[in-house]
Amino acid sequence: MPVIASALSRAFIEGVKLPEAPRRPATRSVSDTPPLELKATEAQSLVVGSGLIAAAASVPQQTREDLVNCTLFAQLAASGAVTDPKRIAEWYDAYFKTLTAIGWAQSDTQFEDYDFKSKTAEAHKAIIKVLTVVLGPQAAALVVVQTVLEALQSMNEDSPWITLFDRQSKSGKSARFQVATAQIDPGGLLQVALVGFELVVKASLTQVLFVKYASNSTRLKYAAGKATIYEAALQDQREAIAGRLAAYRSSYVAQIPLPPPPPGAGVRSVSRGAAAPGTGVSISPADASRLLLK
Repeated sequence: MPVIASALSRAFIEGVKLPEAPRRPATRSVSDTPPLELKATEAQSLVVGSGLIAAAASVPQQTREDLVNCTLFAQLAASGAVTDPKRIAEWYDAYFKTLTAIGWAQSDTQFEDYDFKSKTAEAHKAIIKVLTVVLGPQAAALVVVQTVLEALQSMNEDSPWITLFDRQSKSGKSARFQVATAQIDPGGLLQVALVGFELVVKASLTQVLFVKYASNSTRLKYAAGKATIYEAALQDQREAIAGRLAAYRSSYVAQIPLPPPPPGAGVRSVSRGAAAPGTGVSISPADASRLLLK
């Protein structure tokens, strides 16, 4: 997939419509927690709006920052373009197009139906099964996801992390949520897996991840693929993305404490392929937004 020209990407970032920034609540909430501390040498998990991010211990701090900012910006851009939460397919179309516009190259993201093998449907178990296929059963990032889901499941359903995730992901009888993982492969290359989920039940959703529903009344769809972050393409846009997220990050991002990383998930060096910089193109922010989200 070709890299979006730098000028076009910048115009898109500056002009794309985002939802109204949340107001700081009067009572204590996730936004009152300490500033996010991105680790450098430890496995880390984060709730980012309607997404879960899991980074293995070997993933550099700058990559973690990129995962947070890019996925949150894509969520906000999709919500700005598709305001009806029931239009999940259109929302995801805008979400994936936004990631492409800011420097991600992704494999195909066609949605498939998830086949529940038992009488009950549980989203957190489906997440692990899908990621096992995408990453492989021994993947370091898969271990992080399993750990974070166990940590979330052990928390009270009113905990800030679960409240934040549910508030951003569910609406009525449906929910959309994402899982992004990052790890360094044996060859020293960055691997990012990104899975988007759509969950629909007959009864109203009370909680997204850990509630059992009858399989015959539950539909789960997912789009799973690998993604490459083009460092050269993204480098020019980091400041612009961070600027547009300044009013949102404290209310949309929270870290989930993890136990020490598993053995063998140590730090490795990272090797990235450079992408050719885009040519200069004159285009208005409004035109860029319409082009990239049409």
